[in-house]
Amino acid sequence: MENENMSTALRREGFIIDCEAGQNGRFRANTTSAWIKVGQRVQRGAALELFDSVSVECTEDQDGTLIVRVIVFNPDWDEPLQIASMRSRPHDPDSLSALGCNLNHVTI
Repeated sequence: MENENMSTALRREGFIIDCEAGQNGRFRANTTSAWIKVGQRVQRGAALELFDSVSVECTEDQDGTLIVRVIVFNPDWDEPLQIASMRSRPHDPDSLSALGCNLNHVTI
């Protein structure tokens, strides 16, 4: 069944999301886009708070290029920072790279 789902996803959706959440369970989905945030507990002054520290954004450009961006956040920074961007062109048989990876840091 899982191979059948994978085959269907390869034809329709561009991404597979698989999330393990410890005791809280597991989530798996085939999708055309996704936005995943991870927050963590931080101490700021005398207060504890949850702060979104990283996000993963999965999108598809109009030309069919699939893009995954990893963005980090810090309460001491003025702007978020993209630390990675991966691109694939699954509909382009002439593409010279299966997965392009850019690790340049970009302020957003």
